[in-house]
Amino acid sequence: MLDICPIYDKSKTTRSENMGLDQYAHLRNRKIDWKKYYSDDKEESQMEQQDVFVWRKHARLQTFMNNVWQEQNEREAKKRNSKVPEHPMDMSCLGMNGNDEVYITREVVKDLKQAIEDRYWNHFCTDGFFWGQQFQEEAVKEYKEQDKKFVKWCEEQIENKKVPIYTCSW
Repeated sequence: MLDICPIYDKSKTTRSENMGLDQYAHLRNRKIDWKKYYSDDKEESQMEQQDVFVWRKHARLQTFMNNVWQEQNEREAKKRNSKVPEHPMDMSCLGMNGNDEVYITREVVKDLKQAIEDRYWNHFCTDGFFWGQQFQEEAVKEYKEQDKKFVKWCEEQIENKKVPIYTCSW
């Protein structure tokens, strides 16, 4: 059988280099200098990468976080979900994007821990070619350790009265 799904190239993770879902988590109000983040200067890059998490096309994490975003932003979510598209490329009904943020609370951390343990079983991505929907099982496995590290980092930040956020761009 011919496999027509594109192969995911993890080396192509530079922000906005390729179409698709880019996901980020960091402390609220932190401005990330993406040129430094992806710099060839290892020291500069490591400094900017501190306390920043980046995923590329982790569809089930996006589905999980989009559900949280909809709970945290019920009025906006209802508005977007009921909106009739103004043009064929209007994808606002797909949920959070751009400047939308998920605030990571203790409850979100608890639910995310369970989702990771369950391999995001209840957060299957049914659509989203540009989200990596076609290789979501692989992404769950590939990002498992990073997801666990992210949960631990969130717990530490919340304990220190800081506000971790998750955001994305697609």
